Amino acid sequence: MMIKVKILNLKNFLKAVNQCSGRVLVLSPDGTKTDINGRFTAQCRLRDQYEENRKCLPLTLDFDRTEDYFRIVSYYAGDC
Repeated sequence: MMIKVKILNLKNFLKAVNQCSGRVLVLSPDGTKTDINGRFTAQCRLRDQYEENRKCLPLTLDFDRTEDYFRIVSYYAGDC
């Protein structure tokens, strides 16, 4: 399952991601996928991109588990 999101609150987004039980993959424009669930280094790169982009981070996410997809959709709907 895939979703495109625009993250405005990275701290709470990462908190929701880290509660997922499966992989949460960020799809890069070149097609590579990076798991960000519990991955400190990958999350630091996202923080840098978030700051460079003036606290706005558009992402395309892919999920292994349906319940993780719904967790992030629920977070995203509540955060807007």
